[in-house]
Amino acid sequence: MGRDAFIEDGWELEPPDDAALDEVMGWFPDAHSVDIWGGPRFRFPFTRESFLEDCKLSIMSTYCLRTPGGEIAAFGQFYDRRGRVHLARLVSNPGMRRQGAARRLIEMIIRAASRAGDYAEASLFVYRDNAPACACYLSLGFSIQDYPDDAKMKDRCFFLTRLIDIE
Repeated sequence: MGRDAFIEDGWELEPPDDAALDEVMGWFPDAHSVDIWGGPRFRFPFTRESFLEDCKLSIMSTYCLRTPGGEIAAFGQFYDRRGRVHLARLVSNPGMRRQGAARRLIEMIIRAASRAGDYAEASLFVYRDNAPACACYLSLGFSIQDYPDDAKMKDRCFFLTRLIDIE
């Protein structure tokens, strides 16, 4: 286990290595899938270099979630946005969707972020038409809030928050 890794029930949340990033890059077959995940400024087609640049790895805490068997189940990032843990670029392995990986990823990232800072709330943006993601976030206790004045794409996205309840 790396110094920034967290393990729960055999699932491991850890910073991605090069092989993990290469695998995650393969989860996006087209521009639409990249846009839903990374937003309109994320380049597609991407190269390894542009993918790493657009992920902003140097300024965001970045994690992969591995199953107890070592498979990469999900990827996600967080950063501080107005004193909240702001979740970004959350994605499940396409072969493991609707099996709870996103749910586990989000909970584990929030716990990891809470260890790194004194956060009382988490937030994220999601495209309004991304029904599976919206349903997942709402089931995790997120609720739709007024859209921040400084954020773009108000007509296309929801802004969601939830209180952090760390045991």
